[in-house]
Amino acid sequence: GRERKGGLRDDLEGARTGRDTGHATTRVRATRDGRERKTRARDSALGEAMSRGERASLLGVNADEDAAVTVIGAREDGVDAMEDDGTYASTSRRQKMWRTRIIGVTVGVCVALVGVLAVTGARGAGAGLTPGGGAARSPSVGGDGAGQTVTMSALGASRVGSSMRAINAPGHIPGLAEHVDDVSSATKFRMLTFCNKAYWMFARNLLESMKAVSPSLVDFWTIIVADEETKKYIDDEIRLGGISVDIFVDEDLKTQVLKNRGASKDALKAMLSWRRVHAMQSLIDSDYTTMFLEPDVVIQKNPLQIIHDQLSKNDVVLSSDYGLGKTAREHASSKIVIAKPSVQAKKLFNVWQRAEASYSGDGAEIGFFNSEVAPHLESLTANVKILDQTVVGNFLSHHAKASQSFVTGTGCDDINYKINFMTQVLRHVQPMDPNNPVSEFDYEGVKQGCDLAGRAKVFKLSNEYAKKFAGH
Repeated sequence: GRERKGGLRDDLEGARTGRDTGHATTRVRATRDGRERKTRARDSALGEAMSRGERASLLGVNADEDAAVTVIGAREDGVDAMEDDGTYASTSRRQKMWRTRIIGVTVGVCVALVGVLAVTGARGAGAGLTPGGGAARSPSVGGDGAGQTVTMSALGASRVGSSMRAINAPGHIPGLAEHVDDVSSATKFRMLTFCNKAYWMFARNLLESMKAVSPSLVDFWTIIVADEETKKYIDDEIRLGGISVDIFVDEDLKTQVLKNRGASKDALKAMLSWRRVHAMQSLIDSDYTTMFLEPDVVIQKNPLQIIHDQLSKNDVVLSSDYGLGKTAREHASSKIVIAKPSVQAKKLFNVWQRAEASYSGDGAEIGFFNSEVAPHLESLTANVKILDQTVVGNFLSHHAKASQSFVTGTGCDDINYKINFMTQVLRHVQPMDPNNPVSEFDYEGVKQGCDLAGRAKVFKLSNEYAKKFAGH
């Protein structure tokens, strides 16, 4: 038998060179020891049992780190079969003893394989490119943004430590591309946002900012929800404003949640965070230029020119949490992701979505990107751009004269203070009402729920960067 071992870096190399990569195979060998013909025959049978037992043990660990298969001890691999009381067993008794032990190990193999098949069958993922991290990630200012080292498993473990992970089925979101085809015109451009009832208050600000800076964007926006009830709720809210927005009910999401019903809340959040990569791949593979936005985004100025300029030079574009130059690259964010349907972008997204099945670090899909993709941007065939804080701002980097195209809710963990800050941004985007003047930004007023100390650090880094490159 052979144990399949996948290499994440092999897959990334395939994305860089445009070629498919295989998986290395290793063989578990058992040593056989003996002196006499009967002993060699007996030891040969024992060696085979030990070999099977060892493979079962490896498979068991891959499927569940808590699993274990007991293998016959090394002291039993010899000419003499000594009983626990110090006496020697007769030939027939020894044969029965070995036969019993071999049967026991064989049963262990079967149990382990059944467990493995159950895990891989439930996950629907084969060997390949996974995260245990949560979807909601607050950046720590001053960190290296490197993420965690990826450990690969040929079978894609469903547990990390003792916590069960939740994983999407690999590939596209069923029905999404077909739905977008039905509601799209000849222009193959689509913006996507996942939303539920709780986050509609943020998505509503996003909608209002679109209407203020570029009303035509609304026609290219699809909100993805989990059920018909949420769809009706959001649709009713939108129609109060006299417009309509496309809403797609992700029926497959319920299947994925049910499949992972034993997972923790954080594990389910991570699964939902990864789903944006699957959604984007669904449309990119159908030749749509695709833009993903989280609900807590406000558009400050028409983004169409920036999208055009960036995609004329790049295949994939991501936002950052903060920073300029190298610092921005070290803190890439998936709050906003833009991609064109190039061959290179399709390859990168294929690797990215497959990574969910085996990446075990923190930060879900962006943790994988920061640790396994960002360090190799120069060697990828896909051109990838990380937008710095001059283009995408948030509480950490925003100021009244920044003129950023997008502002996100990053830097405010408390939902109430976050909506306060985002509403302030929206008020400055909307047309001015002389009878209702807009107040200056009040960053101090939201300090209880937003990272004011982190904001100070980001401004310090920005000032140091400006001084360093002054005159260049």
